[in-house]
Amino acid sequence: MDRPTALDLAFLDLETPQAPLHVGFTLRFTGRAPSLAALRRHLDARLGGVPRFRRRLVRPGLGGGPVWADDPGFDVAHHVFAVSLRGELRAVAGRLLSTPLPAERPLWRMYLVDGLPGEEFAIVGQAHHALIDGVAAIQVAQLLFGPASDAPGSSWTPAPPPTGTATLWATAATGGRAVASLARHATPERATALLRDAARAAEALAAATPSGSALERSLTARRVVAYADAPLEDVRAVGRARGATINDVFLTATAIALRGALRRRGERRETLRALVPVSLRAGDDPAFGNRIAFLPIALPVGEPDPHRALTLVAARTAAAKAGGDAGALDALTRGADALPGVARRLVARGAARALPFTLVVSNVPGPPVALSLLGRELRSVHPMVPLLHGHALTVGAVSYDGRLNVGVAADAEVMPDAVDLARDLEAAFDALRAAPAPVSELTPWRARAQARRAADQRAAKR
Repeated sequence: MDRPTALDLAFLDLETPQAPLHVGFTLRFTGRAPSLAALRRHLDARLGGVPRFRRRLVRPGLGGGPVWADDPGFDVAHHVFAVSLRGELRAVAGRLLSTPLPAERPLWRMYLVDGLPGEEFAIVGQAHHALIDGVAAIQVAQLLFGPASDAPGSSWTPAPPPTGTATLWATAATGGRAVASLARHATPERATALLRDAARAAEALAAATPSGSALERSLTARRVVAYADAPLEDVRAVGRARGATINDVFLTATAIALRGALRRRGERRETLRALVPVSLRAGDDPAFGNRIAFLPIALPVGEPDPHRALTLVAARTAAAKAGGDAGALDALTRGADALPGVARRLVARGAARALPFTLVVSNVPGPPVALSLLGRELRSVHPMVPLLHGHALTVGAVSYDGRLNVGVAADAEVMPDAVDLARDLEAAFDALRAAPAPVSELTPWRARAQARRAADQRAAKR
């Protein structure tokens, strides 16, 4: 039986009319657009590899909890549509991605968009966060745009829905596994470590307070999206020169861009708190659904020097990872699988309220080589990270075929200038590439090497 985890369900529990929690993406291709019928056939032949894309969430009753069950009326035509471009692609994508997914069907949808300049077309898609996280979305993309998983002409027959009794037993078994997972920490050493990490995470949450930024509100479900890009090797080189990761450089560019966005609103502050999703998948874990935790990172939006900002971000992300907060929150999240539905929803909503942040910043490694769809090369992949209620901005990135593709998503009434933020992001990447590292900001090993050379020179003069 395919049961959603407590974390999967949390994305449904936290959804509001102003904040539908679906992940979005804009895929841009070279070549003439295929027909809608050809695209539907292509996708339908690959859905055997992603069974949840033919399943909807049902609640059989008897207190057994929700399960993913085959949709007896599934038809790929209910999920794949065609539209013609009128205006800019980002404006069309924003309108399409503002529409919530119908709960009575499998929670995904794609639009074939033709009419782009030159011989190009796009696919704008969405899938609910209860269905997939960022890493799983990349796996889904590789399945959908890779070899067919079903033989040509093969038919799919939906399985009968689970009974309430079977669901009740499955719920009890899942709760038992969650309790057993927590019990594995019951040795004195493991229990002490878990409690210490959980206490540290709780202390960090309790100590944080909302920033009061104008970006911390929800006014509408309408979304504006914007795109930015940077050469991946340049981003990697900036990080390598500073002892930082690609994600550190991306977070720093976001902080630099936010500095301008805040000043346009008359806000001047030193930091803004970002939630950074962290994948908890082990190796090549093929499972779909959500296996993530979140690290809170204070972005130095008040720091004008790009390299000092990068030093601060790298130090803060390293400290957050070393603190074990993500692991502790993951253990507590998995423990929520043992709770009944009402208690689980209270935990999810309480955790969301207890975690003050301004925006989500997400970075997912994508395919390093080019993908293709029906013989047309995929040029770019720009993500849309969903907005939690009470927040007006997210910034997401996917590395693909040598470039870092960034997608900005914003509440259309709170932040209509998302395009300006995207331009500022590209300028921030340029600033990080161009600015020399100040001597005072040298990495520790270079500073030690410079000190040794200076000592040798002094000794030689004597």
